[in-house]
Amino acid sequence: MINREKLEDYFYLGTFLIAMLFALLSVIKIYFSIEELIRVWFTYKYQNIFQALYGISVLAICVYLMRERLIKR
Repeated sequence: MINREKLEDYFYLGTFLIAMLFALLSVIKIYFSIEELIRVWFTYKYQNIFQALYGISVLAICVYLMRERLIKR
């Protein structure tokens, strides 16, 4: 039989994974919404420039977060 502490650990892990799934879906939606805003706000001449800058900034944030959370452990 599973003891109470182990059951609580499984519960907190499950809620953490569900929260991370919702956060991931939210980030994906925000990413594509900003892509659409770039298409609406900027003329076709400058869309590729702003999309490239946006992509580089998202990549830089991801690399920073991975370095902070994964490598420093």
